[in-house]
Amino acid sequence: MTQRVSKAVLQSRQSGLFPPRQSGLLSPQSTHEPLLPEASATSTLTIPETVFNLANIVMGVGVLSVPYALKQSGYFALILVFLVIAVTTKTAKWVGSALELLSERSEAARLPSSSWDFAFLAEVAFGSKMAVLISVVTVLEVWLALVTFMVMNGANTAILLPSLSSSVTIPVTGAIATLFCFIPSQVYSYLSLLSTLAMFCAAGAMVFSTYTMRTWAEPYEHMGDAALFNAHNIPRSIGIILFCFAGHPCFCAVKTTMQRPAKWGFSVDISFLIAFLYYASFGFLGYIVFGPTVSQSVATNIEDIKRATFWRDLAACCFLVKIQLTIPLLMNVVMVALYKPVGEKSEWPLPRVLILGVVSCATMVAAVLLADSLAIIASLAGSLFVMTTSVLFPPIVHLGLCWSSQGRKITICAWLQYSVVIVFGVVQGVLGTVCAFQDLLQAA
Repeated sequence: MTQRVSKAVLQSRQSGLFPPRQSGLLSPQSTHEPLLPEASATSTLTIPETVFNLANIVMGVGVLSVPYALKQSGYFALILVFLVIAVTTKTAKWVGSALELLSERSEAARLPSSSWDFAFLAEVAFGSKMAVLISVVTVLEVWLALVTFMVMNGANTAILLPSLSSSVTIPVTGAIATLFCFIPSQVYSYLSLLSTLAMFCAAGAMVFSTYTMRTWAEPYEHMGDAALFNAHNIPRSIGIILFCFAGHPCFCAVKTTMQRPAKWGFSVDISFLIAFLYYASFGFLGYIVFGPTVSQSVATNIEDIKRATFWRDLAACCFLVKIQLTIPLLMNVVMVALYKPVGEKSEWPLPRVLILGVVSCATMVAAVLLADSLAIIASLAGSLFVMTTSVLFPPIVHLGLCWSSQGRKITICAWLQYSVVIVFGVVQGVLGTVCAFQDLLQAA
């Protein structure tokens, strides 16, 4: 089957289905010209569906820690939210453009476009060693996200069942989420829709619960300028915010299934604008309501809202559903990297089931040990791993593909954009990672 698809791709390339573009990288005329076909057997996503998929990827339960980012850096963290979204919007566009550049290469015939991912981009641009490196980083990023989500689930369950400790709730909810990995993908697509609805329901319930409070913290009225800006915590806040945008490795699958690939940039702009409104408004509300008492997960704060029992429990329950249905998707990414069921009669042979059990147990143990360090883990994952995959890798691989393409000119403007994003990624990655490790050592 792969050989037939590869031949079809090669024939289409020879017939001019992937026409070469003019030089002048990142000029207005060339940035949005599609190299992928406008329609194919796998091109199913309309523009609204593309926007929905992208928004669903970047809008998640990481929002629960955004108010804590404002607590660390003050209201200035809202500017950091804008900065992170501006950078990740640009890198998302580079991911789409890199896939178009990949389609011009002869190596593209080796795999159908539905199988193109970060590892394949890295291999074509820099060789097999870079492909292995980016795969390892992606797996570590996803695994730390799993640890973080299990910690969040412990906090949500504690609201519903306050008599149980995190050492009980985290393993129980983690084991249940692991069992969801065996649900067929056709069925899980409907559960994914349910998880999205649960997230919006939870956010709405939290907003309603805050309006039942007699008084809000109003940080500026009580703290003055300290509530506006805190410079030494900026790397920590950026790491937490960036953790929310760990979905760039998933963008390849969305881009390659668009009916109109030329609209990738437009779809990215709309999706990330929605994400900005989502994270900025939720972070602002959480900080202005709870102020200096806001927890690493704002779900912990709503536990103390006695006048809003219904809305509080509804928010916790919906976030619990959202995370429970998200964990199996992330777990599957790790399992595909560790054990691909190629040639197996069953998707879950016994060795693969055992590996899943080991990964699940290791994740639950780490979550229990780090239950009180949620913000630190989110900041570490954001500064070290998400920074690598979502900020540094897209411009580097895009530049590598452009550099190796004959006759392709890289403009001064393009070099400037590459430089700004890469410098930002390196500086923030180093500072944020150092701060996170310092915080881990202090918490130990």
